[in-house]
Amino acid sequence: MSTCSPNFNYSDFSQCGVTQASYQLSNQAKDSRTLDAIQQICLDVLEPVVKQFGSLTLTYGLCSNDLLLQIKKQSSPGIAPQLDQHAGYEVNSRGNRICKRDGFACDFHVVGIDSLTVAQWVVVNLPFDRLYFYGKDRPLHVSIAPENNYAITLLEQAPSERRIPKNIKKDAFLLKE
Repeated sequence: MSTCSPNFNYSDFSQCGVTQASYQLSNQAKDSRTLDAIQQICLDVLEPVVKQFGSLTLTYGLCSNDLLLQIKKQSSPGIAPQLDQHAGYEVNSRGNRICKRDGFACDFHVVGIDSLTVAQWVVVNLPFDRLYFYGKDRPLHVSIAPENNYAITLLEQAPSERRIPKNIKKDAFLLKE
């Protein structure tokens, strides 16, 4: 197992997630830039979160083309592979990047700590490109990129069962309870 940081192996990112657990796909990064981006998110985000809060659980990591095809077969609502950076720099069967955005994303939760507490700490203390907040009891999505936009999006459950994205400014997010 190849390590990418003190607490994480590359396989942690390729083997997590419900669909991956169900189908046991290869789901390996083929582009060295993806591996570099995975290491960067470990060093910039995940290791500091572990140091601050303790152990965390990855719930969604790398999305290779094989995994993406399986997810699409399931008609999984709420995924946007062309935007969410889980694919890193990987390409589809036509040789085109799955996600046009540079960087990498992962979803995680910290055992025993609500996601709002973790998200607000990340926003104040760490570099990130995008942070998607799904609710206090849901995993947190964080991405990194060379330009790190520090964009925060709420995706909380609406009464209609749909999640409607709402961009929010840092100051307003830090006041959220």
